[in-house]
Amino acid sequence: MTREDRFSRLVEHMYKAALAEGRWGSVAGLINDVTSTSGHSLTYVDAAVGLQSQIWLSQFFVDSERREDLRQLYFGDYYLRDEAIPRLAGLSDGELVHKANLYTDHEKKESAVYAFRTRHQTEDGLFMGIDGLDGTAIVWSCGNSTRRDGWGHDQIRTIKRLAPHIRQFSRVRRAMARANALGASFAEMLENKRLGLVQLDGRGRILEASDRARAVLLKRDGLRDDRGVLVAVHKGENEELQRLLARVSPPFGGQGTGGSMKITRKEALSPLVLEIHPVQAMWTDPGTRQVRALVLVVDPALRAAVDPELAAAALGLTPVESRVAVAMASGQTVAGTALALGCAESTVKTHIKRVYRKLGIHKQTELVQRVLSLDAFRTSVG
Repeated sequence: MTREDRFSRLVEHMYKAALAEGRWGSVAGLINDVTSTSGHSLTYVDAAVGLQSQIWLSQFFVDSERREDLRQLYFGDYYLRDEAIPRLAGLSDGELVHKANLYTDHEKKESAVYAFRTRHQTEDGLFMGIDGLDGTAIVWSCGNSTRRDGWGHDQIRTIKRLAPHIRQFSRVRRAMARANALGASFAEMLENKRLGLVQLDGRGRILEASDRARAVLLKRDGLRDDRGVLVAVHKGENEELQRLLARVSPPFGGQGTGGSMKITRKEALSPLVLEIHPVQAMWTDPGTRQVRALVLVVDPALRAAVDPELAAAALGLTPVESRVAVAMASGQTVAGTALALGCAESTVKTHIKRVYRKLGIHKQTELVQRVLSLDAFRTSVG
C-alpha cells in the first residue's frame, strides 16, 4: 500500500469514527503509522465556559493502544502546572511547534511536566493548535518521531494535510457527543431532539431532516429547503455551501471531505453553524444506502445568550460596542454582524478595535471568554 493509499484510508476511517462510539481506537494506529510517530493525543478545550477551561474531548494513545491511565495522570497531576499551556494559547490556527521550544532550558532541567513528557517519549514531539468553535480550541499532540533521523519534511507536510480532517473529526464528534448521539443509527439520529440533522443523497438533495433541522429550514432565516435542495439565503454563503456539498460527495465516488461554515441570520445575532460530513458505506440500516452526506445544524443561540446591556455595564462598553462584542463572541462574522446591525463592515471593524483596546485583549478567543463568562456572573448574582 502506497503512502497516499494509507493517507486516504486514514481519512475514511476518521470520518467514520467521528460518528461512532467505539471506532476512535482503530484510527489511532493509522494516525501514528501515517505520521511516523510514537503516539498522539487529541484534546478539545472549551475556554469560554466560566473562568476555567472545560475539556470536552480528550484521548491519549501510545501506538494504537488507548492510554486512559496517562490521560488521568496528566490532567490529574500535571495539566494545571504545565508551563506549555499558556504558550500554546498564543499559537495561531494550524500553527505547528516543537514541544521542546515551549519550555525554557531551565524548565527542561527542573520541570516535572517536561520530565513526564521525557519518560513517555513525547518531549521531542509536536503540538498543533486548531481553532474550534466559539472560543474552543483543539490541541493535537504528536509523540516523538519514530524515524532514526528525526522529523522529516514529509512528516510535517502529512501532519499539516491531516489538520483539516482532525478539525472536522473533533468538531463533529463534539456535536454528536453533546447530543448523546454517538453510535446512533440514521433513524435514531433523526429522532434525536437535541440534534439538528439533514441527510443528503449523492446529488446533494435532501432525503430526511430531524425536527430541529426542519424547524430551521421552515423558518427560512439564512437556510432553506428549495424544492429538495439545501440552500443558503445569502448568495455568497450559498456558493460556499454548494462548494462544500460538492466536496463531501464527489460525482465519481471516492472519499469525500467534510467542512464547516457559518450561515448569517437576520433574526439572531449569532449565525447558524453547519458541520458537513461525508458518509461512505458506514451503516447497514435498511433504506439508508442513498445517504452520502450529513449536515449538522448547530444553533449557538439555543444556549444561554449574554444580554448586550449586561456586557455594556460589566465591561464598560457603549451600547453599540456591546452588541458587536456579543455578536462576535457568539461566533458571528464581521459581515454577518454588519448585516444584523445595519451598518458597514468597516464600522464593525472599528468597534471591534475599540472593544479590544478597552478590554486589553488581542484575539477573538479572548473576547469569547470575557463575554460568555458574564452569563455565569449573571446567574450567580440574579
